[in-house]
Amino acid sequence: MDELKFDYKYKDPEHGTHRELFYSLDKDGNYEKNVRFHDDSDRIFIEQFWDVQKERIEAARQLVVSGKKSPIYYYMEKNLMDPMTLSSQVSISLWRVKRHFKPTVFKKLKEETLAKYAEAFKLKVDELKTII
Repeated sequence: MDELKFDYKYKDPEHGTHRELFYSLDKDGNYEKNVRFHDDSDRIFIEQFWDVQKERIEAARQLVVSGKKSPIYYYMEKNLMDPMTLSSQVSISLWRVKRHFKPTVFKKLKEETLAKYAEAFKLKVDELKTII
């Protein structure tokens, strides 16, 4: 599983705050870097947020490994999406996206549908079919 990282090692002596590097998507869907300064309470909040996200991602991975969810569910969590966001990204109705979380339904999906999901997760279709 890829690590979710952020940098809080640099302490600005003038401001007494931490410099953190964040990645966000611009309007064209490209990643851009943003450097912001935060105090210790913000840093703790951010660390707690990532801890919770890592737990959710691992729980999703375990559901896929145990055969209870499809890889789409895992990659949705890994990409910090919810079903509604994923639905709009792939232009598939919400109820169908939720249905695609079922392993039996996932196995029957057409290549063009899998390609939509793969594109949304920036993966190849073969990568979408498995998780590590």
